[in-house]
Amino acid sequence: MSQLNSHQFEEVYKWLGINLDDLGCIMLDLEPIDMPLLDVQELPFHYTKNKDRFWIKGWVAKETPHITLLYGLLEDGKNFEPHIEKVLKDWKLETVEVEDIGFFESPYSDEPYYCIVAHIKPTPDLIEGHQRLEFLPHINTFAGYKAHFALAYIEKNEIVRDNLIEELKKKFVGKKLSVKKLNLGGKK
Repeated sequence: MSQLNSHQFEEVYKWLGINLDDLGCIMLDLEPIDMPLLDVQELPFHYTKNKDRFWIKGWVAKETPHITLLYGLLEDGKNFEPHIEKVLKDWKLETVEVEDIGFFESPYSDEPYYCIVAHIKPTPDLIEGHQRLEFLPHINTFAGYKAHFALAYIEKNEIVRDNLIEELKKKFVGKKLSVKKLNLGGKK
């Protein structure tokens, strides 16, 4: 069974007047990661044609990779800035560690792809940051919190996906990355 997510219940959110693509997000920006030299051949990166899914664009870790601390705020994170400052008062995270490399399937039925992700070691400090933000009005869009950041979006091809994941595990598992800043989200 695939992971439950809010996109499986879009009619509920339509009835509630909530557009799942307009939910707010609080993130931790990390240091950019250039695509390493890999043994796999040319990668079939996926680039969305849907302007509302602006983040789906090939090797995304080269820009500003980010860990989502909380997705699903009922408003843009910038609208909650004073409240975010209050719930995160005296909380800080300086580094994160890549624990594994995996993937998520696209939640969009009209756009099949794999999102290749770096799973982050769930340290007590990271979990605390997420839990503090849960006190703000939000919708859980996926069951459970799995700290991760997107490395790349690729076309749906299981062989390429599995080979890429194995190569990226060699390069990134155990790597520590610096947290640059708290990011309150917003469309670019």
